[in-house]
Amino acid sequence: MKIPSLLVLGLLAGPVLADALPTTNKKPWVAFYAGYEAKSFQFTVNTEGVGELIPLDKGKPISGRNAIKFQAVVEDVSADGKVFAKYAEKGAWEAVTPAAIDPEKVTYRGMAGNAKFEVNLEFDKNGVRAGGKLLEKGELKNPRFVLRVSVPNVYFYDKDAAKLDAKAKDDRIDLVRTDGKKLKFGSRTAIDGETAEVTGPGIAEAKIEMSGLKDNRFEFVAGAGASFELWNKGIAPLSEGFSLNWKADAGKDPEGKGRLVLEVK
Repeated sequence: MKIPSLLVLGLLAGPVLADALPTTNKKPWVAFYAGYEAKSFQFTVNTEGVGELIPLDKGKPISGRNAIKFQAVVEDVSADGKVFAKYAEKGAWEAVTPAAIDPEKVTYRGMAGNAKFEVNLEFDKNGVRAGGKLLEKGELKNPRFVLRVSVPNVYFYDKDAAKLDAKAKDDRIDLVRTDGKKLKFGSRTAIDGETAEVTGPGIAEAKIEMSGLKDNRFEFVAGAGASFELWNKGIAPLSEGFSLNWKADAGKDPEGKGRLVLEVK
């Protein structure tokens, strides 16, 4: 059967979708694109480009349900300031670096909303450096690359409110905004992270200590020309889950060399 020439041209002109990312095919990371283990954490990247940091407790990983996730998103900002999130398309991945165990760096690319982006992850014994950039805007009007670092509800199975309050009484989420203002919250404090009172002009640094993440402290630094936005589900306790959404100023860093730094202590 002869394929119409216009259809051929359309296929050639459109974005060429890759496949899922390759896997290491080696234990213990058989099903993952990358796996890294340090003294206090494990980090994996699955075949759909999602990174997960799992803290270790006495040398063993805690529940995978409590993993801190790294997920690339493309946001398109309309003329009136509304933000539309475009999530990565399944099976539209390209591995720039090969699948690896304990790599120093991995780089891979994906598609979201017809825009192409790149993710960069770098590892050492102290933590993770992460960043990325937009490669092609596709049909989007005003897109930007965002890396969502999500802390889940680490108390999902704790249904007794009084016992949960006692368990989480020493939890701390400390923020330093880009304007220098410092904020401190307990994880059971109900707030709306996106508001001007909390995120303000952006968050430069964050420290997280939660009983549900065991005896670990997580220290985030956005880096020069970048900031985090704190997001949670409206007015709710941070113990129910929240994200630090990393955004870099492409005008100040057109090559996308900036990195957020997460140290696990």
